[in-house]
Amino acid sequence: MEEINKSEFRFDGYLIRESSIKINKEVNDGTELGISIIPNGVKHKEKFMLTLEVSLKDKDGDFSVDLITEGFFTFKENLDIRKLGTFFTINAPALIFPYIRAYICMLTSLSGAGSIVLPTLNLIDVGRELASKIIDKDAEAE
Repeated sequence: MEEINKSEFRFDGYLIRESSIKINKEVNDGTELGISIIPNGVKHKEKFMLTLEVSLKDKDGDFSVDLITEGFFTFKENLDIRKLGTFFTINAPALIFPYIRAYICMLTSLSGAGSIVLPTLNLIDVGRELASKIIDKDAEAE
């Protein structure tokens, strides 16, 4: 029997911590929306928690969705710091964003006012911002 290797970086799950929706008129895929994503991260021992604050709004203020999502990750304790940075800033946002997209699609479709399907996004800029905002709880304890 072949042995299974555990991943160096593993997605353990997510939680929609806060969510709100405001609808003053029907929305659809043709509605022009702006999106803002504010990332934060906390590393503690072999755990990483990514927080993404997502705000989706139309230009007239007739529609908005705001949510705070936390993603939970585990990594090997002795993992090379260069790999760890990539996992935190590139892989973690890319792993959690499809859940955010699905949540927003389901939330809007169940609202009765239309359905919003977010496109896939290049999250490189989110990763760059995140890199400067990660709190290392282990370094603070020293």
